[in-house]
Amino acid sequence: MNAYSLVLFVHVLLIASWFGGISLMAMVLRDAIRSNEGGTMARAISRAQRWNLTMFVPTALLVLISGMYLLYVQLTLHNEALWLMVKERFGSLFVIVYILYIVFYGRKTLNQVQAAENEPEKAKSLLKRYIMVLNISLLCMVVLIFFVTTKI
Repeated sequence: MNAYSLVLFVHVLLIASWFGGISLMAMVLRDAIRSNEGGTMARAISRAQRWNLTMFVPTALLVLISGMYLLYVQLTLHNEALWLMVKERFGSLFVIVYILYIVFYGRKTLNQVQAAENEPEKAKSLLKRYIMVLNISLLCMVVLIFFVTTKI
């Protein structure tokens, strides 16, 4: 087993963990919305923000670092296929945008939901927007995975 294979395994494992974690976070937030209680929604978004900062942002950084290594190895082979350019540009951009946007938007949403704890409808709409952002990030990951695996 060479270093490339090991890094590729770690990269795929991290992406799968990240994807599953975001999906789980969206499900937890949907359950909180169904409770229709401001306190439950505030605790759920607080937990989701904590998961983002402690698990998903470091995982995204590791995905970026391992992806850069894999890209470096591919580029040394002078392979400039479309899938490689998509992976390089879209993948790196996606990870950076995810880290910046989710952290700041999550903190903003957390503060707004905690302020609207006595207004369940407002908290519900804020959480629905946050879930939509999570689902869009999952969709972007699926598109990127499609391009990389089909190697168009």
